[in-house]
Amino acid sequence: MAKKDNGKSKKQKGNGKFKLEKRYEDALKYPLFDSIFNRRSRRFGLGMELPDQTLGFKSQYEPKPLDEIEEALLVWSGTGLTGLCLADLPPETGIDLLCQWTGRTWPSACNNHGTELFFTNDKGLYHIDVKHMLPKNHELDMFFKMDREERMERILELYRGSLVKLEDGRADLPDRMPGLFNFNQWNTNKPGTSVFIPVTDITEEYLNLLHLYCSNTYGFTIIDDLTGKPAGVSKWIKKGRLKDSVKLSLFDLESRVLTGLNVEQAFICQNMSLALQALGLAGWTFSGFIPRFALGASPELFKGLGFNFIQPKKGVIDPPATIPVGRDGVFEGYCPPYYKNMNEAIDAFHEHKDAAWQSDKPFPYSEPDKHLMRAPQPTETTKQIVKDVANYIYDTYGRFPAFVDPMYMRLVFQAMNIDVEFYDEHYPKGSYSDTHLKSFLRNNPEAKGKAGKKVGKKTTKKKAKAGNGKKGAKA
Repeated sequence: MAKKDNGKSKKQKGNGKFKLEKRYEDALKYPLFDSIFNRRSRRFGLGMELPDQTLGFKSQYEPKPLDEIEEALLVWSGTGLTGLCLADLPPETGIDLLCQWTGRTWPSACNNHGTELFFTNDKGLYHIDVKHMLPKNHELDMFFKMDREERMERILELYRGSLVKLEDGRADLPDRMPGLFNFNQWNTNKPGTSVFIPVTDITEEYLNLLHLYCSNTYGFTIIDDLTGKPAGVSKWIKKGRLKDSVKLSLFDLESRVLTGLNVEQAFICQNMSLALQALGLAGWTFSGFIPRFALGASPELFKGLGFNFIQPKKGVIDPPATIPVGRDGVFEGYCPPYYKNMNEAIDAFHEHKDAAWQSDKPFPYSEPDKHLMRAPQPTETTKQIVKDVANYIYDTYGRFPAFVDPMYMRLVFQAMNIDVEFYDEHYPKGSYSDTHLKSFLRNNPEAKGKAGKKVGKKTTKKKAKAGNGKKGAKA
């Protein structure tokens, strides 16, 4: 059963005064442009072995897991709550599409934030449950005018409040084909690594956008590509409520939804990649997992993230492949089997969205009522058209959406402690920064390279300024 994981950091024991270590203080003030320009995929961590005739190397050190603060900074950089969104849109034509008012570290269509982050380390499998969190009213910046210690203490508090432990021990993710490409098998999900997997719920934003496309203003006629006929809306065309001259294919509609949402995973992974540079960690973003196996389609092979799969009755292939609809009780799509039918799913969607607009919820505006009252709400006719489209899709294909997985996974991000000796062996200077070297030497203070050479032989001997990310001349 999922449970909150609220372990306290050693740094908060004692007199109760939070004391931030210098290395984390340096990370928090690390220059943005140094992170951007120094971002690289660094795939070799402590305890790893790359078996190869030319690039082969075996680490002489034990794997070392990331500590709590490192994981907290990665997670909150990737998908953290930061305050309220500004929602600086014309109320009459824009803010009605917003699903919520919270701001995160990454942008989301209609502020839906339908991508959830899962991760695993040596201790367990976790879900980062941020979507239930709310800032205070008018709290545009949750870290406004905080010093670095106050900011880190707040990040830890928020991170611990979001951390839900799903299982003990490292997740049973694919480690071979058919679930993981051969070239990723040597270092993926190994001891000491933290593996982060963002998963996107397609259904919520799909339903939200259907209310836009089917509104009086737009009145798109949605056509099923496989039949060439309207997708459950023929009567609305006859009544003149939808425009027969403005057609949108079902496949094009779902491609729009998917391409608008799958970038969220890239934003999350890029944020964490930049945080790696500031922390002096190795890691990279990749797509080596076959999504259905990583999510858990074949638990007899790999349990994966333990998602629930259903069997559609029709698809573009015959027989159709099973599709992921959610992880029970943790992250569930707006579709059966979590709802009796699509009518019930759409009613639940409205209940969820309407709750964010209640007067007791936080808003970014100084005078929210003045703006909110001008935002149009979907008419009962629009709601019924959306239900007709969604029911057509589910009745025809035995699934919602028709062609796109309800729960979509593509990118994966892994972080670990770097072994710079691999890079000293095979690369010229510049393959890692002074921050990476400091991190390595902190983990391995007596480290020596091959033939007794000191590590970091290709970086400067001069003491690097904390967090500058610059590379020096050959020693």
